[in-house]
Amino acid sequence: MSFQSEVELQAMGKTVNLKSIMGLMSLGIYKGEEVTIKAEGEDEEKAIALLSDFMISEGLGRLA
Repeated sequence: MSFQSEVELQAMGKTVNLKSIMGLMSLGIYKGEEVTIKAEGEDEEKAIALLSDFMISEGLGRLA
């Protein structure tokens, strides 16, 4: 997914740019891990909504 906004994922005390697959992989997130998605920019609401929906549909999370 490509967004105009800067999109970050926070987990286990670390923050990575979600546009970097290597950054995401470096987190080593396990199923059930609590994560936070942050976005800032033109399409921030769309980015958070789409990423949240994707993660939930893949069984990777739930809304808090």
